[in-house]
Amino acid sequence: MNNTQNDQSNSTNKRIPDSIKWGSIAAAIIILLVCGILLTRTDESSVAFLGRWKNALESGDIQKYDVLWGKNARNKSNAGYQDTAQLFKENSRIDVKIANAENRTRKDPQNPHYLRIEDIPLLIQTPGEPLQQLRTLTIAKTGIIQQRWKLIRDEVTSEEIATDITSFEPEESVVERKSSSDSPVVPFVLKWKNALETKDVKKYTSLWDKKARKAKNDNYQLAVVQISQDLTVDLSQAIYTSIAFSKTRYLVDNISVTIHSNGNFIETHSRTLTIDKRGFLFRNWKLINDEVGGDFISDIPLTQEDPITVDPLPVEHDSDIFNGTAPLDTKLKVSQILAKWQQAWEDKDLDTYMSIYAEKALITRVTVRGGRETSTYLNKSQLKQKMKKLNLMYSEIQVKISNLVINGDRAVADVTFLQKFKGTPASGSRPAYSDIGTKKLDLIVDPTDGYWKIHSETWSRYEDVPEFPKN
Repeated sequence: MNNTQNDQSNSTNKRIPDSIKWGSIAAAIIILLVCGILLTRTDESSVAFLGRWKNALESGDIQKYDVLWGKNARNKSNAGYQDTAQLFKENSRIDVKIANAENRTRKDPQNPHYLRIEDIPLLIQTPGEPLQQLRTLTIAKTGIIQQRWKLIRDEVTSEEIATDITSFEPEESVVERKSSSDSPVVPFVLKWKNALETKDVKKYTSLWDKKARKAKNDNYQLAVVQISQDLTVDLSQAIYTSIAFSKTRYLVDNISVTIHSNGNFIETHSRTLTIDKRGFLFRNWKLINDEVGGDFISDIPLTQEDPITVDPLPVEHDSDIFNGTAPLDTKLKVSQILAKWQQAWEDKDLDTYMSIYAEKALITRVTVRGGRETSTYLNKSQLKQKMKKLNLMYSEIQVKISNLVINGDRAVADVTFLQKFKGTPASGSRPAYSDIGTKKLDLIVDPTDGYWKIHSETWSRYEDVPEFPKN
């Protein structure tokens, strides 16, 4: 009898509490849920890998290229890694054309677990002649839960001097354009529009992916500065583009944003959004980039028949050309750089024009209306995009410089002058555009190569300047 009672007592003492039971069940469900999400995520396609490889080469960032390689694969003598590493070291510009590459993808005859992507064209801008290469990639899948492709070999199969670079224009085949009604990112873009128009910086910041915001901090800060102004966002002409090598990434461009101040028009510029899904368990749309195009649209354009409303400035005498306190040697050198800058602008030679700017150059645009100043800001990348669009917009560009003053010493120069711009539209249906204003350039000798570079530029554009009699 006593033994039976003891057995029942021991059984009661060993009973597992209900809280532990339910906790264990909940933990098991969570583990199964996480594993299910990970296992149902699609493996990376070879086309997606090809897009990452293209982006790494065109970025000039060797670290992005390094992570594409399989473990120890790049150290092998026949891997081809050193050929590309040398191009990065020489700061060569690389353009990659991956259209229809999936049609040249097949299993490696030596290893059925490998894939070969053959005859990928590259254009390489070197200090000498431009080169055209054909590459063949050998890739293999790695990973357990989510497999990703890795490089085994990156071979240069042919190389010659490039004679035709027109084939390296932006590829329409790598993207799919959709109307706004078909794109899944439309609700997200409307949230972005609302944040701008309501001046809600907190809401705008929440739309960004945190890592992307750090990587694109210049663009983020510029957008935040503009949110403090009165903005109107026009999405009627927006183009929604699905990036083919990524199943969740979208580009939304041709967005028009107009800035007003106290009811007065200041400027209209374009915006380009890059949107992707981010998150681990719950993936939401996030901003990866928000690029301010900066291209100016005049509210009172001139007709092609109208003359420029500012009287031509008198031609300076030789003694007037070198006004300022800088040493004569500095004045001569800076004048050479300025002439090169002016000629490149008029010739629409974008590479030469941008080479005169330092990598961290800050460009300020000031609109002066009724004596009141309103400023916007660009970095070098945004300036390049703006100039590229202006070059397409105008068939002919004229830039006149006068009242030149050069102050400074043998390593730093402060340059100011009066600038007149006139652009003849490429389309005959649009009126000509002209403006006048003052430009200030701060130039510094770059210690890495000894060349003068523009580190900051301030352009002040004056509207509605009346013509008063000279006497």
